[in-house]
Formats: sequence, C-alpha cells, structure tokens
Amino acid sequence: MTGSRAIGWMLCLCVVASACASVRTRRTDLRDAIHSYNVAIRWGHIQKASMYIPAAKRANFVARKRAALAHMRIHEVHLRNVAVATDQSAAKVLLQVAFSVGADPIIRNHLVEQKWRFVDGQWLLISKRQVKKVRRDASSPSDLY
Repeated sequence: MTGSRAIGWMLCLCVVASACASVRTRRTDLRDAIHSYNVAIRWGHIQKASMYIPAAKRANFVARKRAALAHMRIHEVHLRNVAVATDQSAAKVLLQVAFSVGADPIIRNHLVEQKWRFVDGQWLLISKRQVKKVRRDASSPSDLY
C-alpha cells in the first residue's frame, strides 16, 4: 500500500470514528443532564438545576422550585424509562419520585414525565408533568448506560 493510500484510509477511519463519537457523546450528555438535574432537585440545589432550563424560563423556575421545596421533601428519584428520538434531538424520560409534604409522614409516589431537547449543544428540560402510567414506547434506562 502506498503512503498516500494509507493516509487516505487513516483519514477515513478518523471521520468514521468522530461521527460515532458524536452520537455517543450526545447520549452520554443526555444521561449526565438527566442525572445532574434530578440529583440537584432531589437535594434542593435549585440554582444548579436551573442550568438545564431554557434561559427565558430560569428566573421563574428558581422562584417556583424554591417555594415548592420549602414545603416538601424529596426522598428518592428513580429513573424508570427513556425514549430518545431517532435523530437524538429530543427525549422523554419517565421518573418515579417519592416525596412527602410538610410534616406529613406519608410518602407519596408520582410518575413524572420529563421532555428534554438538545438545543445549541446542550440538553434542556422543556417540560414535565405527572403521568398515570408508563408509555409503551419507553425504553429501558440502560439504553443510556
């Protein structure tokens, strides 16, 4: 094999490797964003969690979360399912959240669906809502690990 041909093959391999790395990185970034956001909320680190909220909504988010967490305690957040869009630009995440309100000793459990979008190189939490049951299109959280 000539030197120029070997260099050509090496360049091809570099392009393929970098393409695969960018796909893996986006999924890894999603995993890290989900984990960081939910751990921050769990422990009341609202400012850290706000980094995963669109800039236009951050101030309102911080005020609402501080008010809500003043009257509740989150005991556990468990990742149940993840459904990532084919183009890896969006994801739906299903969590089970165990919490108590005020001095009430009863621990409640809610299923919460979060919608994430990849915007300007970062995963952002676009919306969340309580859901009644697990969607059929949800995959296992192991897809991210």
